[in-house]
Amino acid sequence: MKKDYSQVLADLKNKIYQPIYFLFGDESYYIDSVVSYIEKNVLTETEKAFNFQVLYGKEVEAMQIAESASRLPMMANHQLIIVKEAQQLNNIQALEDYLNKPSQTTILVLAYKHKNPDKRTAFFKNLIASPHSAAMESKAIRDYEVAKWISAYAGEKKLNISPKGVEMLAEFLGADISKIVNEIDKLLMIKGVGADISEEDIEKNIGASKDYNIFELTAALGEKNSEKTFRILQYFSANPKALVLVMALGTINGLYQKIYLCKHAVHADDRELASILKVGPYFVKDYKRYASKYGLDQLEKTFELITEYDLKSKGMGSKTLSPSELLTEMCYRIFNL
Repeated sequence: MKKDYSQVLADLKNKIYQPIYFLFGDESYYIDSVVSYIEKNVLTETEKAFNFQVLYGKEVEAMQIAESASRLPMMANHQLIIVKEAQQLNNIQALEDYLNKPSQTTILVLAYKHKNPDKRTAFFKNLIASPHSAAMESKAIRDYEVAKWISAYAGEKKLNISPKGVEMLAEFLGADISKIVNEIDKLLMIKGVGADISEEDIEKNIGASKDYNIFELTAALGEKNSEKTFRILQYFSANPKALVLVMALGTINGLYQKIYLCKHAVHADDRELASILKVGPYFVKDYKRYASKYGLDQLEKTFELITEYDLKSKGMGSKTLSPSELLTEMCYRIFNL
Protein backbone atom coordinates (compact mmCIF):
# COMPACT_ATOMS: atom_id res chain seq x y z
CA MET A 1 0.00 0.00 0.00
CA LYS A 2 1.42 3.38 -0.98
CA LYS A 3 2.45 5.65 1.90
CA ASP A 4 4.44 8.84 2.12
CA TYR A 5 7.58 9.39 4.18
CA SER A 6 5.80 10.87 7.21
CA GLN A 7 3.24 8.03 7.31
CA VAL A 8 5.94 5.36 7.11
CA LEU A 9 7.97 6.95 9.91
CA ALA A 10 4.89 7.52 12.10
CA ASP A 11 3.90 3.84 11.82
CA LEU A 12 7.44 2.70 12.59
CA LYS A 13 7.61 4.91 15.67
CA ASN A 14 4.32 3.40 16.83
CA LYS A 15 5.74 -0.10 16.21
CA ILE A 16 3.24 -0.78 13.43
CA TYR A 17 5.30 -2.94 11.10
CA GLN A 18 4.60 -4.22 7.59
CA PRO A 19 6.03 -7.50 6.26
CA ILE A 20 7.49 -5.64 3.25
CA TYR A 21 8.89 -2.14 2.81
CA PHE A 22 9.38 -1.15 -0.81
CA LEU A 23 11.31 2.14 -0.79
CA PHE A 24 11.93 3.48 -4.27
CA GLY A 25 12.70 6.63 -6.23
CA ASP A 26 15.37 8.99 -7.47
CA GLU A 27 15.97 10.80 -4.14
CA SER A 28 18.10 8.68 -1.81
CA TYR A 29 17.66 10.83 1.34
CA TYR A 30 14.18 9.59 2.34
CA ILE A 31 15.05 5.98 1.52
CA ASP A 32 18.25 6.14 3.58
CA SER A 33 16.38 7.80 6.45
CA VAL A 34 13.73 5.04 6.66
CA VAL A 35 16.31 2.25 6.28
CA SER A 36 18.42 3.82 9.04
CA TYR A 37 15.43 4.09 11.39
CA ILE A 38 14.40 0.47 10.80
CA GLU A 39 17.97 -0.77 11.26
CA LYS A 40 18.42 1.09 14.55
CA ASN A 41 14.99 0.60 16.13
CA VAL A 42 13.12 -2.54 15.06
CA LEU A 43 15.43 -5.10 16.78
CA THR A 44 17.45 -4.87 19.95
CA GLU A 45 21.20 -5.44 19.72
CA THR A 46 20.72 -8.91 21.24
CA GLU A 47 17.99 -9.82 18.73
CA LYS A 48 20.16 -8.65 15.81
CA ALA A 49 22.73 -11.37 16.50
CA PHE A 50 20.49 -14.07 14.94
CA ASN A 51 17.77 -12.11 13.16
CA PHE A 52 19.36 -9.37 11.07
CA GLN A 53 20.80 -9.49 7.55
CA VAL A 54 21.96 -6.78 5.16
CA LEU A 55 22.08 -8.00 1.56
CA TYR A 56 23.06 -6.21 -1.65
CA GLY A 57 21.12 -6.49 -4.88
CA LYS A 58 24.09 -7.20 -7.12
CA GLU A 59 25.40 -9.93 -4.80
CA VAL A 60 22.24 -11.97 -4.12
CA GLU A 61 19.53 -13.76 -6.08
CA ALA A 62 15.86 -12.99 -5.58
CA MET A 63 15.13 -16.63 -4.67
CA GLN A 64 17.76 -16.50 -1.90
CA ILE A 65 15.98 -13.48 -0.43
CA ALA A 66 12.64 -15.31 -0.53
CA GLU A 67 14.15 -18.37 1.18
CA SER A 68 15.77 -16.26 3.93
CA ALA A 69 12.57 -14.27 4.46
CA SER A 70 10.56 -17.49 4.90
CA ARG A 71 12.58 -18.62 7.93
CA LEU A 72 11.38 -18.10 11.48
CA PRO A 73 13.10 -15.65 13.82
CA MET A 74 15.15 -16.93 16.75
CA MET A 75 14.21 -15.65 20.22
CA ALA A 76 12.57 -12.55 18.76
CA ASN A 77 9.23 -11.49 17.34
CA HIS A 78 10.73 -10.59 13.97
CA GLN A 79 13.69 -11.12 11.76
CA LEU A 80 14.88 -8.17 9.67
CA ILE A 81 16.29 -8.39 6.15
CA ILE A 82 17.42 -5.20 4.42
CA VAL A 83 18.21 -5.44 0.71
CA LYS A 84 20.28 -2.43 -0.31
CA GLU A 85 20.62 -1.44 -3.98
CA ALA A 86 17.57 -3.59 -4.71
CA GLN A 87 17.37 -2.02 -8.19
CA GLN A 88 20.36 -4.22 -9.09
CA LEU A 89 18.55 -7.45 -8.25
CA ASN A 90 18.55 -9.94 -11.08
CA ASN A 91 15.02 -11.14 -11.87
CA ILE A 92 13.33 -9.32 -8.99
CA GLN A 93 10.05 -10.78 -10.28
CA ALA A 94 11.14 -14.10 -8.75
CA LEU A 95 10.02 -12.61 -5.42
CA GLU A 96 6.40 -12.59 -6.60
CA ASP A 97 5.26 -15.76 -4.82
CA TYR A 98 6.78 -14.58 -1.54
CA LEU A 99 5.29 -11.10 -1.92
CA ASN A 100 1.82 -12.58 -2.41
CA LYS A 101 2.09 -14.48 0.87
CA PRO A 102 4.89 -13.00 3.00
CA SER A 103 5.94 -14.23 6.43
CA GLN A 104 4.32 -12.17 9.18
CA THR A 105 7.43 -12.61 11.35
CA THR A 106 9.82 -11.16 8.76
CA ILE A 107 10.36 -7.51 7.92
CA LEU A 108 11.80 -7.36 4.41
CA VAL A 109 13.09 -3.95 3.28
CA LEU A 110 13.77 -3.40 -0.43
CA ALA A 111 15.76 -0.18 -0.90
CA TYR A 112 15.35 0.50 -4.63
CA LYS A 113 17.42 3.67 -5.09
CA HIS A 114 18.35 6.19 -7.78
CA LYS A 115 15.60 5.15 -10.19
CA ASN A 116 11.94 4.36 -10.47
CA PRO A 117 10.60 0.88 -11.20
CA ASP A 118 8.43 0.30 -14.25
CA LYS A 119 5.07 0.75 -12.55
CA ARG A 120 3.27 -0.52 -15.66
CA THR A 121 4.39 -4.10 -14.98
CA ALA A 122 2.10 -6.40 -13.01
CA PHE A 123 4.84 -7.19 -10.48
CA PHE A 124 5.47 -3.59 -9.43
CA LYS A 125 1.79 -2.67 -9.61
CA ASN A 126 0.99 -5.50 -7.18
CA LEU A 127 3.94 -4.72 -4.92
CA ILE A 128 2.95 -1.07 -4.55
CA ALA A 129 -0.76 -1.83 -4.06
CA SER A 130 -0.30 -4.88 -1.81
CA PRO A 131 -1.86 -4.71 1.69
CA HIS A 132 1.29 -6.52 2.88
CA SER A 133 3.62 -3.69 1.84
CA ALA A 134 4.45 -0.11 2.72
CA ALA A 135 5.46 1.33 -0.64
CA MET A 136 7.14 4.74 -0.38
CA GLU A 137 8.17 6.78 -3.41
CA SER A 138 11.09 9.10 -2.71
CA LYS A 139 10.93 11.95 -5.22
CA ALA A 140 13.73 14.39 -5.93
CA ILE A 141 12.83 18.02 -5.31
CA ARG A 142 12.85 20.41 -8.24
CA ASP A 143 15.21 23.36 -8.41
CA TYR A 144 12.44 25.86 -7.68
CA GLU A 145 11.43 23.86 -4.58
CA VAL A 146 14.89 23.84 -2.97
CA ALA A 147 14.60 27.15 -1.12
CA LYS A 148 11.20 26.20 0.30
CA TRP A 149 12.57 22.81 1.41
CA ILE A 150 15.55 24.48 3.12
CA SER A 151 13.26 26.89 4.97
CA ALA A 152 11.01 24.04 6.13
CA TYR A 153 13.89 21.85 7.30
CA ALA A 154 15.60 24.75 9.07
CA GLY A 155 12.27 25.50 10.78
CA GLU A 156 12.05 21.88 12.00
CA LYS A 157 15.54 22.29 13.46
CA LYS A 158 14.55 25.65 15.01
CA LEU A 159 17.05 27.67 12.99
CA ASN A 160 16.13 31.08 11.58
CA ILE A 161 17.85 31.54 8.21
CA SER A 162 17.42 34.88 6.46
CA PRO A 163 15.62 34.76 3.07
CA LYS A 164 18.83 35.73 1.29
CA GLY A 165 20.71 33.08 3.26
CA VAL A 166 18.17 30.46 2.14
CA GLU A 167 18.72 31.47 -1.49
CA MET A 168 22.50 31.33 -1.00
CA LEU A 169 22.22 27.78 0.32
CA ALA A 170 19.86 26.75 -2.48
CA GLU A 171 22.20 28.08 -5.14
CA PHE A 172 25.35 26.67 -3.51
CA LEU A 173 24.03 23.21 -2.53
CA GLY A 174 21.52 22.53 -5.32
CA ALA A 175 18.79 19.91 -4.97
CA ASP A 176 20.89 17.29 -3.15
CA ILE A 177 18.82 16.82 0.02
CA SER A 178 21.50 14.79 1.82
CA LYS A 179 24.01 17.60 1.30
CA ILE A 180 21.47 20.22 2.43
CA VAL A 181 20.68 18.26 5.60
CA ASN A 182 24.37 17.79 6.42
CA GLU A 183 25.11 21.50 6.04
CA ILE A 184 22.07 22.69 8.02
CA ASP A 185 22.85 20.17 10.76
CA LYS A 186 26.39 21.57 10.80
CA LEU A 187 25.00 25.08 11.31
CA LEU A 188 22.79 23.75 14.10
CA MET A 189 25.76 22.17 15.84
CA ILE A 190 27.85 25.35 15.52
CA LYS A 191 25.19 27.98 16.28
CA GLY A 192 22.72 26.09 18.48
CA VAL A 193 18.93 25.72 18.59
CA GLY A 194 17.02 28.96 18.01
CA ALA A 195 19.98 30.72 16.38
CA ASP A 196 19.59 33.37 13.68
CA ILE A 197 21.69 32.35 10.67
CA SER A 198 23.07 35.22 8.59
CA GLU A 199 24.71 35.23 5.18
CA GLU A 200 28.03 35.73 6.98
CA ASP A 201 27.44 32.53 8.98
CA ILE A 202 26.80 30.62 5.77
CA GLU A 203 29.90 32.06 4.11
CA LYS A 204 32.10 31.28 7.13
CA ASN A 205 30.83 27.77 7.90
CA ILE A 206 29.67 26.38 4.56
CA GLY A 207 31.84 28.20 2.04
CA ALA A 208 29.25 29.90 -0.13
CA SER A 209 30.37 33.44 -0.91
CA LYS A 210 27.77 36.00 0.14
CA ASP A 211 28.96 38.51 -2.47
CA TYR A 212 30.16 36.41 -5.40
CA ASN A 213 27.63 33.78 -6.37
CA ILE A 214 25.02 33.13 -9.03
CA PHE A 215 22.28 34.53 -6.78
CA GLU A 216 24.10 37.89 -6.59
CA LEU A 217 24.80 37.73 -10.33
CA THR A 218 21.12 37.33 -11.19
CA ALA A 219 20.24 40.18 -8.83
CA ALA A 220 22.81 42.38 -10.60
CA LEU A 221 21.43 41.40 -14.01
CA GLY A 222 17.88 42.06 -12.81
CA GLU A 223 18.90 45.53 -11.66
CA LYS A 224 20.86 46.12 -14.90
CA ASN A 225 23.86 46.85 -12.68
CA SER A 226 26.70 46.25 -15.14
CA GLU A 227 29.46 47.22 -12.68
CA LYS A 228 28.39 44.62 -10.11
CA THR A 229 27.70 42.03 -12.82
CA PHE A 230 31.20 42.23 -14.28
CA ARG A 231 32.80 42.31 -10.81
CA ILE A 232 31.13 38.97 -10.03
CA LEU A 233 32.13 37.63 -13.44
CA GLN A 234 35.76 38.58 -12.70
CA TYR A 235 35.51 36.53 -9.50
CA PHE A 236 34.25 33.53 -11.50
CA SER A 237 37.13 33.97 -13.92
CA ALA A 238 39.64 33.91 -11.04
CA ASN A 239 37.80 31.03 -9.29
CA PRO A 240 36.69 28.60 -12.04
CA LYS A 241 35.45 26.01 -9.53
CA ALA A 242 32.83 28.50 -8.31
CA LEU A 243 31.07 28.40 -11.69
CA VAL A 244 29.08 25.55 -13.23
CA LEU A 245 28.09 27.12 -16.54
CA VAL A 246 25.07 24.93 -17.35
CA MET A 247 23.60 25.63 -13.89
CA ALA A 248 24.37 29.34 -14.17
CA LEU A 249 22.61 29.55 -17.54
CA GLY A 250 19.60 27.74 -16.13
CA THR A 251 19.43 30.13 -13.18
CA ILE A 252 19.77 33.20 -15.42
CA ASN A 253 17.07 31.83 -17.72
CA GLY A 254 14.88 31.39 -14.64
CA LEU A 255 15.48 35.02 -13.69
CA TYR A 256 14.28 36.30 -17.05
CA GLN A 257 11.35 33.87 -17.13
CA LYS A 258 10.19 35.33 -13.82
CA ILE A 259 10.64 38.89 -15.08
CA TYR A 260 8.64 37.96 -18.20
CA LEU A 261 5.83 36.47 -16.09
CA CYS A 262 5.88 39.51 -13.82
CA LYS A 263 5.38 41.87 -16.75
CA HIS A 264 2.32 39.88 -17.84
CA ALA A 265 0.80 39.53 -14.37
CA VAL A 266 0.07 43.22 -13.97
CA HIS A 267 -3.21 42.68 -12.12
CA ALA A 268 -1.90 40.09 -9.65
CA ASP A 269 -1.38 41.11 -6.04
CA ASP A 270 1.88 40.26 -4.27
CA ARG A 271 0.56 36.97 -2.88
CA GLU A 272 -0.66 35.81 -6.28
CA LEU A 273 2.58 36.95 -7.88
CA ALA A 274 4.67 34.96 -5.39
CA SER A 275 2.68 31.86 -6.39
CA ILE A 276 3.04 32.57 -10.11
CA LEU A 277 6.79 33.17 -9.83
CA LYS A 278 7.30 30.29 -7.34
CA VAL A 279 9.28 32.54 -4.98
CA GLY A 280 8.88 33.62 -1.39
CA PRO A 281 6.83 36.80 -0.79
CA TYR A 282 10.05 38.49 0.38
CA PHE A 283 11.37 38.51 -3.22
CA VAL A 284 8.27 39.76 -5.05
CA LYS A 285 9.26 43.41 -4.72
CA ASP A 286 12.60 42.63 -6.36
CA TYR A 287 11.02 41.02 -9.42
CA LYS A 288 8.54 43.86 -9.79
CA ARG A 289 11.46 46.26 -9.78
CA TYR A 290 13.40 44.17 -12.32
CA ALA A 291 10.33 44.01 -14.57
CA SER A 292 10.19 47.80 -14.68
CA LYS A 293 13.70 47.87 -16.18
CA TYR A 294 13.07 45.50 -19.11
CA GLY A 295 10.88 45.70 -22.19
CA LEU A 296 9.22 42.62 -23.69
CA ASP A 297 11.27 42.91 -26.88
CA GLN A 298 14.49 42.96 -24.85
CA LEU A 299 13.38 39.93 -22.85
CA GLU A 300 12.61 37.93 -25.99
CA LYS A 301 16.05 38.73 -27.41
CA THR A 302 17.59 37.78 -24.07
CA PHE A 303 15.96 34.34 -24.25
CA GLU A 304 17.46 33.91 -27.73
CA LEU A 305 20.89 34.79 -26.37
CA ILE A 306 20.58 32.34 -23.48
CA THR A 307 19.61 29.57 -25.92
CA GLU A 308 22.59 30.46 -28.11
CA TYR A 309 25.03 30.31 -25.19
CA ASP A 310 23.47 27.15 -23.84
CA LEU A 311 24.36 25.52 -27.16
CA LYS A 312 27.84 27.03 -27.04
CA SER A 313 28.33 25.67 -23.51
CA LYS A 314 27.72 22.21 -25.02
CA GLY A 315 30.37 22.79 -27.69
CA MET A 316 28.07 23.73 -30.57
CA GLY A 317 29.41 26.61 -32.63
CA SER A 318 31.61 27.86 -29.82
CA LYS A 319 35.01 29.42 -29.98
CA THR A 320 37.55 28.04 -27.52
CA LEU A 321 36.30 30.13 -24.62
CA SER A 322 36.27 29.16 -20.96
CA PRO A 323 32.93 28.97 -19.12
CA SER A 324 33.54 32.34 -17.44
CA GLU A 325 34.45 33.91 -20.78
CA LEU A 326 31.27 32.56 -22.40
CA LEU A 327 29.16 33.87 -19.52
CA THR A 328 30.89 37.27 -19.62
CA GLU A 329 30.35 37.55 -23.37
CA MET A 330 26.65 36.67 -22.99
CA CYS A 331 26.11 39.22 -20.19
CA TYR A 332 27.89 41.90 -22.23
CA ARG A 333 25.52 41.24 -25.14
CA ILE A 334 22.47 41.31 -22.81
CA PHE A 335 23.46 44.75 -21.54
CA ASN A 336 23.83 45.94 -25.11
CA LEU A 337 20.46 44.78 -26.45
